[in-house]
Amino acid sequence: MNKEPAFLEFSGVSEARGQLNYLEGLKDIPFEVKRVYWLTEVPDQQVRGGHAHKTGEQVIVCTNGIIEAVLDDGKGRLLNYTLDNPNQGLYIPAMWWGKMLFSGGAQLLGLASDEFSEEDYIRNKEDFNGAV
Repeated sequence: MNKEPAFLEFSGVSEARGQLNYLEGLKDIPFEVKRVYWLTEVPDQQVRGGHAHKTGEQVIVCTNGIIEAVLDDGKGRLLNYTLDNPNQGLYIPAMWWGKMLFSGGAQLLGLASDEFSEEDYIRNKEDFNGAV
């Protein structure tokens, strides 16, 4: 069964002291988190990503600024998402090519289903298109 990318909504509390957002493992995202990563100080208009994962799943959250994400299923379907709200995350299943454009001082928090393994990455677009 092919999984589809989707926005996930996270709980939050807003008050005079600020905004608190949170998520809980398998309750709010569809996998057990085995790795957390974050991107900061990314230059404006910088493109990141440009790869797919063979088995790894991810949820990405824009904690500041704006991130434009383009996901490609390798079969001609492109999906565009704007991440600009920290109480929302984008679920990216395995075997979706992802590319993100950072702007406005964007910062990204990533949650991954697997520990880092270079073998899980497909970094060549032609290899990805041939694999789906």
